[in-house]
Amino acid sequence: MRAVETQTLRKPSVERREEIAAAALRLIGRRGRTALTTANLAGELGLSSGALFRHFATLDDVLRGAVALGIRTIDATFPDETLPPFERLFALARRRVRVIGGDPGLAWLVRSDEVHLTLPEDALAELRRLVTRSKRFLLEAIREGAAEGSIRHDIEPEILLVPVMGTIHTLVGLPGIHRSSKNARVGEAERVLDALALLLETRQKRRRHHANKRR
Repeated sequence: MRAVETQTLRKPSVERREEIAAAALRLIGRRGRTALTTANLAGELGLSSGALFRHFATLDDVLRGAVALGIRTIDATFPDETLPPFERLFALARRRVRVIGGDPGLAWLVRSDEVHLTLPEDALAELRRLVTRSKRFLLEAIREGAAEGSIRHDIEPEILLVPVMGTIHTLVGLPGIHRSSKNARVGEAERVLDALALLLETRQKRRRHHANKRR
C-alpha cells in the first residue's frame, strides 16, 4: 500500500524539475547565490538530496534550470510588436517592472553582479541573449516612434535608450520594492514611468494627450 501511495504522490519529471528550478530562484533571490546548497534546496522543497539529483545531475544543472525558467518568465513580458511604438515601449517597461520587480529571484538574474561570477557560461550566454533582444526591442520602438512623431527625434535613439533601460533597471531593483504592498509598488513605478514618458514625448503627442484628458 505504501508503495502505491508513493507512486501516486510522485510528480512527473518535468513538473518536478520546474519546481526545483523555481525553488532555486527563490532561495537565491532571498539570500544570494551562496544559499543554493543541496541541503537548503532539499529543505525548501521537502525532498531528500537523492530526489533532487534524480532530476538534476549537479547544482550547476539546477542553476541552468533556474536561468531557463527565469528567461521564459521574462520572455513572456515582451508585448505585441504590432502595438504603436510609444505604447509598445511602455507596455514592456510596465510588464518588466511588475514581473521582475515582484520577484527577487528574477531581479537577481537581471541585476546582481553575482550572476557574472557564479552562473555556468552557457546559462550566462542565454541571459546575455535576452538582454540583447530587450535592447533591440526598445531601440526599434524608439526609432519607429521618432520616425512617426510620437517620440522625440532631436536626440539619437541610441542615446534615448540609456535612460529608458536605466529607468526599468532602477525600478526593478528599487530598495524595498519587493517588500512593499502591490498598490504602493505600482503607484511609485507609475510616477517614475510618467516622468520618463515626459522625457520621450514630442510636444505634439503631449498636446494630444492633454487634449484627450480634457474631453
